[in-house]
Amino acid sequence: MKNFSFLFLFLSVFVFTSCATKEKQIPRDVASLQATGMEGIWFLQGTSSTRGPYNGELELRRASDGTYNAIRIITYINYFYDGLKVQEVWTGKAVATADSLTLSYDLRQGDFITKLGDLKREKTDFVNQINVITRFVGTEKGLAAQYSDKKVSNYSEWITSHRALEAKPLWVNERRNIDAQGPKIPLPVRAVIKGFKMDIKYDKDPLVKSYSKRKEFQEENPYIVFDPTDFYFYRQNKDIIRVVNKVTDDISIAEASVKRNAYAPTLGEKAKGYDQNTVTHHINELGMVSKAIVDVDGNLISYEYDGDSALWTGMYIGSQAMRYLTTKSPESLANVRKSLKGIFRLIDITDDPKEFARTLRPYTAGQPIPTKWHQGKGVYSNVLWLEGGNNDMIKGLIHGMLWGSLVIPESDKEMWDHLREKSRRLLDLDIMEERSHNLPPALGLAALINKDADLRYKYEKAYGSFKNKFSGYSFDTTFYWHGSADWSGVNLGLVGDISAIVIAEHLGATKIRDQLRERLMDSWVTYSPSQRHLLTMVAYGFAYAPGTRGGNFRDKSSETQFRGALDQSIWGLREIPYPRPNLNVEIDHSLNPDWCMSPIPRLFWKSLKRPEPPITYFYQGLYNYPTFELDAYTSNFIWKEAAFMYKGDHTRGAEYAGVDYLYGYWLARYVGVPNVD
Repeated sequence: MKNFSFLFLFLSVFVFTSCATKEKQIPRDVASLQATGMEGIWFLQGTSSTRGPYNGELELRRASDGTYNAIRIITYINYFYDGLKVQEVWTGKAVATADSLTLSYDLRQGDFITKLGDLKREKTDFVNQINVITRFVGTEKGLAAQYSDKKVSNYSEWITSHRALEAKPLWVNERRNIDAQGPKIPLPVRAVIKGFKMDIKYDKDPLVKSYSKRKEFQEENPYIVFDPTDFYFYRQNKDIIRVVNKVTDDISIAEASVKRNAYAPTLGEKAKGYDQNTVTHHINELGMVSKAIVDVDGNLISYEYDGDSALWTGMYIGSQAMRYLTTKSPESLANVRKSLKGIFRLIDITDDPKEFARTLRPYTAGQPIPTKWHQGKGVYSNVLWLEGGNNDMIKGLIHGMLWGSLVIPESDKEMWDHLREKSRRLLDLDIMEERSHNLPPALGLAALINKDADLRYKYEKAYGSFKNKFSGYSFDTTFYWHGSADWSGVNLGLVGDISAIVIAEHLGATKIRDQLRERLMDSWVTYSPSQRHLLTMVAYGFAYAPGTRGGNFRDKSSETQFRGALDQSIWGLREIPYPRPNLNVEIDHSLNPDWCMSPIPRLFWKSLKRPEPPITYFYQGLYNYPTFELDAYTSNFIWKEAAFMYKGDHTRGAEYAGVDYLYGYWLARYVGVPNVD
């Protein structure tokens, strides 16, 4: 495409110059160009038919082929989007003659948003670029040009003066793909994957087959798309949105604005925003993390339940406890108390010592009660609870009670009476028998909170009862095979690991603690090719920094590799925008010609479910896109999202909580991750 564009540029110059009427007198500015050359940074002014007047600069830097590399950056004077200025950055090539300058730019029509409100991209927009040709000739204003982007706007612009080049170009594309393939898949695992693929007829699926000749498909090579471009620009220019090499319309501006909202605020500024917004919009009357229904101005209309709230609420308590231990903020301690009371209610409200609830919401007499929801009894008659407390949700209860016990003063008798009672009641839940690996940390928590020597003995005995020990005291089910993993399980695992390690640390059970730390480092080594940033920060704070490395680390990793991953993990926080985009939007990266289907199905073992999921359930790509290009729009909890997904949607008015950001940020601050700005 680029070679074609360059050829088209040269042909355009030939046509323009051969058809032009020769000037009788060369304008002064053009004459000076003949003497000094075109290289430099030119002051540029103009007007767009859709967004009005603008100012900017045009950089021309001589290339080895005799042309110029061109960078056009303009900022609209009177046009704003959400109160922010809009800037266009176009890159291309330029050719100069004695009395003219011709430039060629290739602009994308579609990037990743397919629909925004009533606006919709066509499939061809993602394939076909627009080649914009501009020709500057001498006029009374200086060198002037009139042209169109062939889609939205007509432009009239001119250049009049210039300055010397800077050491670096005005704009540099830093987007790149990072190899995320990982180790070779062992033959037994390969056979298992092949069996699942045959079961769902994956390789016979027409869409999958259409990618079978792609190099990355044949090599099973996934990539992480890393795009720090304009990060430092946004930190210094917080009032601007940059639209880069795209036709500038409402969709491309919306795409760019989310990246701006990720990079312009500091990490601390985003934490402050999310801390405030979570309190006002996402912790319901009963202390549970909830989705918010908001109006067009972002004002709260109502709380909407989140079915995984027991886990998210436990992690929210953890974030606020770490915030308190870092800053001594009274507000964070109040947040811990409110949500910890919600955790207590999850245990009390079921009226069954074997069962706990997933979440809670207020009940109004006479309203219909949805399936799987139940009305509480007695003091809880005005509360509904959701059944299904399970292996995932119990991690939130243990996590929340642990972190609450570390910050709430023992002089707070009401809260500590509940902590002592509820920590013991965890031991009677069915989930302790159904999933026996939950029992040791629950015993340890109860022993720690109650200062009970008998429970401490049972805690150590429970860990010792595991017959098979893979990387420590628990079954190691971690795996990563060329982009395929149990991604939500990664988040769940690190929550459980933190709880278990902190409990062992505070109980003085150093042998258990050290083996749990090794298990955590083993997990990090497994997933390191996929750059799970929260896992890296957790591994640093709860294993690596205290000195743990482990056999897998020594065999398969290095200090340099871990330190590099730790530096990179900060981008996991930087890529999360504040505020979250709240739009009617659909996203589909697969429409981009560069996208490729993965040869390994997503969650391939789920083919055992009955009824079997449709083939589309198993689709995943080979490219993991930045948070601000997918998950920021669609996810209620970013750390549990699959790494190589490519499409999703969101309905305006449904606002997700920022507990994922708060957990990552305050954990990073608490454990001392370097450079958390």
